[in-house]
Amino acid sequence: MTTPEEGLAKIHARFGAHDGHRALHAKGIHCVGTFTATPEAAELTKASHMSGAPVPVKVRFSNGGGDPKVPDYVPDVRGLAVSFVLPDGSRTDMLNQTIPHFPFHDQEGFFATVAASKPGLSGLLRLPALVARYPRAALVAVEANKVIGQRISFDAHRYFPFHAVKWVDADGGSRFVRYTWLPTVHETSMSMAEAKRLGRDYLFDGLRERLAEKPVRMNLEVQIAGDGDNPHDPSDEWPDDRERLIVGTLEVTAVDDDADDSIIFDPMRLTDGIEPSDDPVLHYRPDVYGLSFARRTSR
Repeated sequence: MTTPEEGLAKIHARFGAHDGHRALHAKGIHCVGTFTATPEAAELTKASHMSGAPVPVKVRFSNGGGDPKVPDYVPDVRGLAVSFVLPDGSRTDMLNQTIPHFPFHDQEGFFATVAASKPGLSGLLRLPALVARYPRAALVAVEANKVIGQRISFDAHRYFPFHAVKWVDADGGSRFVRYTWLPTVHETSMSMAEAKRLGRDYLFDGLRERLAEKPVRMNLEVQIAGDGDNPHDPSDEWPDDRERLIVGTLEVTAVDDDADDSIIFDPMRLTDGIEPSDDPVLHYRPDVYGLSFARRTSR
């Protein structure tokens, strides 16, 4: 199994090591806002940020790659990380990105994809072995390429965390759920030429302009697992007919230029009322993030 140290080295081999920046999602912008849960959320989990009272949030929109200088018009995954500040001052985090499905049972397929995505001959040579070992990845790649090729605003995307978590209610009942952030605006993807005319940082500049005028809103939806759904396998696709509920609204109000970019958004930073699944990728990620944090903040 790839160790966290080896995993970080694989990411740096693909994107380079950039001092002071995250290994992935290196180019980002911090914002502040609030999250307000719906009454349905409080019925499903006793988590304090789902009670219905507005809670402060720290938000980071980002490009997915590890190069902080990449132009926004280059096809890429987009990221939305949200840290909910709880009434007792602690935090719980949710990390989300724009590709809807994770085609691998564990982290090994992800690292193989990172290596195969490197431009040039070395990446091309790795593709046949990747497809042979992970045939489902080729099917998901068609959908993923459509998503990463979209040139729309950060807040016009859908965002997915991949991982299921267990929601526990006040009576001890539980159910596994998966999250999706839903946009409240619709945009048509622009061409590469149009995006280039807007500049290298058009996504970040556009977000600043919109927030200067009014808040950006997104709705949080949960899909509830049914019989036969496997919450412990990130590649398990749950049927579309599973129950879905809107459980809250995120309102991003301003850019936070004074934010500490060394902050870690940790998918295992949970809270009472939300428990992790046995998903191996979910449990693997914090160690890599911790290493990345230590290296980018070392002096």
